[in-house]
Parts: sequence; structure tokens; C-alpha cells
Amino acid sequence: MIFKNKTVVITGAASGIGYALAKLLANKEAKVISFDIKEPLTHLVGVQYEKIDITKSAQIKKGLDKIKEPIDILINNAGVMRRGELLESSEEDFDLLFDAQVKGTWLMIKNAKSKLTNNATILQMSSRHGLSLPSDPAIYGLCNSMIHEMSEILKNNYPHYKVKVAYPGPIDTELSKYGCGEEDWEKKKEIMHTPAFLAEKLLELLGNEEKSKLVFNEEDNEYYFE
Repeated sequence: MIFKNKTVVITGAASGIGYALAKLLANKEAKVISFDIKEPLTHLVGVQYEKIDITKSAQIKKGLDKIKEPIDILINNAGVMRRGELLESSEEDFDLLFDAQVKGTWLMIKNAKSKLTNNATILQMSSRHGLSLPSDPAIYGLCNSMIHEMSEILKNNYPHYKVKVAYPGPIDTELSKYGCGEEDWEKKKEIMHTPAFLAEKLLELLGNEEKSKLVFNEEDNEYYFE
């Protein structure tokens, strides 16, 4: 795929994976717009930043109104982390995770639909936990499983879109580190990749016409396309 002059909207692009991906796409001369509730520590050249809470339709619509070109690529990357087993998790954490990851993703696609090109690419960020549900973080895994299922519905009901899904393993971000004990963090670091590494893989996924998934293999700690 040639990214030059493509209009790309990325949620959660103020830091972590989204920031690394925005940087790569801007370097490829794409027109990148970040929807994030936070401001980045350093603004990237070629990236338009909009302070948006993606759990609020009114804010999403306001941000989309500022984009005059049709959207070629929508990347639903925003997420939060809360740890805990299923019945030990708090109601506040349940609401936060479902709002940010499930509702936010749905609202972005729903509201962006009228601005997406007919053959737009929608990249959904799930997690390895969306394919193999953990006991902890249980609600986080459940939300990412729903991202997986939402993506399947999109593929079946909106075949004119190119729907792609990523299921990353541990990445060196604040989200991954949140609530992680020191011992567990040291174990994660042995198999962890950088946001820049994953961003390169995601760019490869976006440009691959034959593959629709990027999956972290927990057996060999490598990524593969399918």
C-alpha cells in the first residue's frame, strides 16, 4: 500500500503504540489525525492532534468535522488497562474498560462511517488476551475478545471495508506496565517488544492485501500474519 496522501485517523496516538504508528505513517507522508484524550509529550510533524474522548459521540463528531478529506484508514488503537480476576474486578474498572475499548471502538466506526472511503481499511487493535482469555486481567481480556468478535461482524456485514485485526503480546508501554508487579514485569521484559517494532509490523499488515491478522505466538514469542 502507498501511504502518501492517505488520510489516516488513529485513536490513542498520543503515546505508546499509537504514537509510534503515527510517526511511521507521517514519515510515509500520510495525513495523520490523532484522536486522544491526552496531549502527546512531543507533537510529531505531520500529525494533526485532536483532544477527543472517544466514549463521547459529540466529541467524535466534532473531531471528524475538522477532517475535510475522506478517511482511507481508521485505526482503533485506544485502550486502557486494569488488572484483576473476573469477580474481584470493580464496577468502575468494568465500566472504564468497556467504555474505552468496546464502546469507544464501536462509536468511532459508527460515526466515521459516512466519512470512510468505500474501500477503507479498518485496523482493530485487540490483544493476545482476546484470543486466549486470561484469569487476570479478566475484564481486559473480555473486552479484547469483544473487539475480535466485533471485527468478525464487520467483515461479514461490511465486506467493502478491509478489516484487519492485531493481537499483540507484551509491548513496552505504560498500558502494559499498569498494575504489573515487579516480578511479573521482569518476566514480561524477556519477551517484550518496543512500540516501534510493533508499529513496523502493523504497517506491514496494512500493506498486505492477502493477510488480515497480526498474531503474537506465545509459544515462540514471535509474530505471524494470517
